[in-house]
Amino acid sequence: MIQVLTFLWLFSLLILLGYHFLIFRKGTKTSSTHPWPTIPGVSIVIAVKNGSDSLARHFKEFLSQEYPLFEIIIVNDYSSFEEQKKLEELVRGLAQVTLYHSTDQPGKKQALTLGINKAKYELILCTDADCRPAGKEWIESMVMHSHGDNLVLGYSPYVQSRGFLNLFIRFETVMTGIQYLSWALIGRPYMGVGRNMLYPRKLFQQEDPYKDQKHIPYGDDDLWVQRASSKSKVVVNTEKASHVFSSPATSWKQWFKQKHRHLSAGHYYQMKAWWQPGLYAMALMSHWVLLPFLMMSSPDNMLLAGFFLGLAVRWDTYRRWTSRLGDRDTDLWYPLLEVGYALYLAVMGFITIAVSYTHLRAHETDSYLVCRLL
Repeated sequence: MIQVLTFLWLFSLLILLGYHFLIFRKGTKTSSTHPWPTIPGVSIVIAVKNGSDSLARHFKEFLSQEYPLFEIIIVNDYSSFEEQKKLEELVRGLAQVTLYHSTDQPGKKQALTLGINKAKYELILCTDADCRPAGKEWIESMVMHSHGDNLVLGYSPYVQSRGFLNLFIRFETVMTGIQYLSWALIGRPYMGVGRNMLYPRKLFQQEDPYKDQKHIPYGDDDLWVQRASSKSKVVVNTEKASHVFSSPATSWKQWFKQKHRHLSAGHYYQMKAWWQPGLYAMALMSHWVLLPFLMMSSPDNMLLAGFFLGLAVRWDTYRRWTSRLGDRDTDLWYPLLEVGYALYLAVMGFITIAVSYTHLRAHETDSYLVCRLL
């Protein structure tokens, strides 16, 4: 039994080292910029549902972008009457800002589709109501990585504050960024964050990515990236000027609910996209779950050497990425945070499987009832 566990642990270590040397470290190269002969116009599209206060808090930072040709399109996604009035007041008198009210069924995908179809310019830059750009060069930085026909993935860190929850949220965000940005940099993109993405309107309209996904309340970014990558090149922008900051959850309950909603898009991943982050997650969980059993059962110097070597490699990779993505203060806590990250992956994986099983059983029951009625 110990031999089997040792083999599994060594296999998980090998997988982790393979990811870090073959994918994550190759992904630290810098994407080249593209000089435009003429400055293209950009339409910033923001879907808002009862988030007028969050939008108003940082709206001046969107308006003060040092870019000569842009508009802001706000789409009200069935907000309350009071929220709708606040949005109308916010945009009153601003010539470069247009407010639309969604007339399709409620949902972010439908709101984004309306905003994109109403856009004046060809380049679409998406973000969320609770976000703020890192500086006045956000639009310019994203545009300089576009060739006009490709999708640009930006990075969106969370605002730093006190407490372990905030530390862990920012660590998990960096870990997620390392994975999806690295895969995109080596030509295998599988996700992005809707808070910071730029793409051509014609690509969106040609693909019409949400036409068969209206029943899915999430995945407006991940599933769109997977679909777009088969038609267009996906590039990465990690310049700090391109970052868009977002407000983090302030309670564990709120954060778990948010993460479960985000991870639920994984139900609809293509298998070739699912295994890219999935295999790493399983290897990391196995690595930390099996280690205590091996150390208690048969402590071995070779195992200890492998453990510290693997940890040093992962720690160094993480440090390299935080020098580009920010959140350098999390470097010091890497070993502790990685243990927590593995636990988080296990818990969320269990919840996701349980929810999937429940949905499957519900679907089978519905099908049975339909058959009985027929």
